[in-house]
Amino acid sequence: MRTAGIAAALAAAAIWALVVFVYKRHLSNADVLAVNFSRLLYASALTSPSLALAGPAAWLPAAAASGLLALAAGDTLFLFAVRRAGASVAAPLAYAYVVVSQHLAAAFGERTPLQLLASSLLLVAGVALLARGGGSRRDAAGVAAALCASLLWALGMAAFKLAALEMSSPLAVAHVRALAACAALGACMAVEKRLVVVKSPALAAAAVFDVGIGAALFALSVKHAGLALATILASTSPLITQAFAVLMGLERVSRAQAAGAAAILAAVVTALGC
Repeated sequence: MRTAGIAAALAAAAIWALVVFVYKRHLSNADVLAVNFSRLLYASALTSPSLALAGPAAWLPAAAASGLLALAAGDTLFLFAVRRAGASVAAPLAYAYVVVSQHLAAAFGERTPLQLLASSLLLVAGVALLARGGGSRRDAAGVAAALCASLLWALGMAAFKLAALEMSSPLAVAHVRALAACAALGACMAVEKRLVVVKSPALAAAAVFDVGIGAALFALSVKHAGLALATILASTSPLITQAFAVLMGLERVSRAQAAGAAAILAAVVTALGC
């Protein structure tokens, strides 16, 4: 079952890597909150039939908490950090959640050998190198937002593990996560009179793959491979994004980015050896 969990985490990473291009296109024309809310709305609406397979609902509170922490608060803060401090600052700071997750996994009783911690550090270093490019700014608010996003993502992943241990349907867990985050973000936007839905079939499809199928695969991975390993493998998505961009001729790779790719590959090999 560990092999199935590893495959599920890597499949989730591939999905999360590719949907970035759809989000990037919409972020150039719409507000960050509008795009985030719209993807959560589409994902929660289109995955709602999965509740028919949900079975016992002991996992519901944990799934909802994961959505509020990681999708509503964490993702919004990360996007804010990217805007204020630049991707080359925000990405490595936020991806430090992988290291925090190792300690949370230990709190759940998982075996977390030193190789996993070393793999986490390699991964963060790799993301930092991949994110280099474009201008970055040491904006205090952006740095603080990225660090807060890191902590919220880690806590959201921990809640995800609690849900995964009790779940009967991984897609139902993904649905509840999206629904809780959508409701919270929508309520905040409504109070500020900023509630806007981005109408786009492409965005809807990307949201289902990202917040629905990708999250369901990650839930399976957490259940069968453990939180620590699943988090490391799923967080290789920046490497896949970069590789796809190069293959499609969208970007050129610098020496720093090549070194980042090597660091992420080393992180995966180290983690799989545990």
